[in-house]
Amino acid sequence: MLRYPRAGLLAAGGVLTGGFLWLRATGDLGEDVPGMWLALLPAAAAWAYAAWLVLRSPCAAPGTTAIVAGFAVVFRLLLLDTAPSLSDDIYRYLWDARVQAAGGNPYAQAPDDPSLAPLRDTDWGRINHPELVTIYPPVAQWLFRGAHAAWPGATGLKAALVLCDLLLMAVLWCLLKHRGQSPPRILLYAWHPLPVIEIAGNGHVDVLAVTLMMMGLLFLASGRRHGAALALTAAILSKVVPVLCLAAFWRSWAPADSRGWRRWLDPIPRRPLVWVPLGLAAAWLAYADAGGAMWSGLRTFAVKWRHNDSLYGLIYSLLADPKPGWEWDDGALMTARWICLAALAAVTAWAAAGWRDPVRAVAASMGALLLLSPVVHPWYLLWILAFLPMHPALPWMAFCWLAFLGYEALMPYRGTGTWQSSEWVAWVEYGPVYLLLGWCLVGWAAARRGAVSGETVSDRA
Repeated sequence: MLRYPRAGLLAAGGVLTGGFLWLRATGDLGEDVPGMWLALLPAAAAWAYAAWLVLRSPCAAPGTTAIVAGFAVVFRLLLLDTAPSLSDDIYRYLWDARVQAAGGNPYAQAPDDPSLAPLRDTDWGRINHPELVTIYPPVAQWLFRGAHAAWPGATGLKAALVLCDLLLMAVLWCLLKHRGQSPPRILLYAWHPLPVIEIAGNGHVDVLAVTLMMMGLLFLASGRRHGAALALTAAILSKVVPVLCLAAFWRSWAPADSRGWRRWLDPIPRRPLVWVPLGLAAAWLAYADAGGAMWSGLRTFAVKWRHNDSLYGLIYSLLADPKPGWEWDDGALMTARWICLAALAAVTAWAAAGWRDPVRAVAASMGALLLLSPVVHPWYLLWILAFLPMHPALPWMAFCWLAFLGYEALMPYRGTGTWQSSEWVAWVEYGPVYLLLGWCLVGWAAARRGAVSGETVSDRA
């Protein structure tokens, strides 16, 4: 059986190490976005070669595990102690932690509230939108608080998130083994610059939710129903996105001996999912003293934010008719959101009903979310990158690299304070993704027609 050479992996790992050393030496990546893109070019070639090596053969050479894991750890250590320079989200996390450590409620008062002035430090001015209360759910808040108690500061919080990242790799390893796939395929995630830059470098909490979501899928695959439901609950309480998994979980627990509506609606085999509403209620009750202010920050984000979108922007442009002197059509912004939400729900239901494999169904939902969302920051691609070891689809591979173009908005922002992407970014970033999606859909439809035709011939024979 074909084995991939360890020398090839070592060479690819060396090139990637050089790329991360280049990024480390650059310092403030937000001040030199083109330089970051240049450093990522050889890294992309090395990652593609290493991915090709592990995908072309199911048989791993001895020592492959140590090579993949060792380089993955080194990559993250290289950026762990660097200052976050592509995003300021971590300073909101640190603020929320300080508020909780002082006995306060981050959902009750915004950072610019005068009563919280004694908590301000030198990083306070870096908090984005200090006029809004936090948007991060309770489990994320508990991580912020725990990291602050163990190791105050940005490096300590990034270390906690890197530990989540390493746990995610362990979960993916176990999930691959359970599915009968080659475990070294985790390289597609572990060696990709996206988690290294966005977690070890900039400290994004999305990794916590992704880890818990994948843990839920692992428990689901191994028949641990209550564990799966509890992990999914914690994932939703880390970031709302994993709520899309509910359809796949519901479908997976359909009774095999029933038909018709009972197969889809019978609640008895889905009893473990009761943990989801119970867990959500219990966690939010811990912060209930915030009253109506609890949801104000999240509501503002859901209604007002827009950046680096694709299908959402197209729908909005078809609906928009702003009033004279107005830059935006607020009514069209909301209508486009409802249309995209309905489309996302339809894709999620279709994927859950059409695929028995919950991993594949959830991956489809995450891909649809990224294409329909009004906000797509580069670190949002972590939600699809985690599925590449199991389903290495070319459109999502391309998207996970092209997403770095979204940082082009930092170039005018650093100079003028205006957050605005250039028009060319959307075409270059999303064009290849949609072309590859179209190509894959045509191939899938042709294969499906061939399968149906084969079944017909077989039946006649």
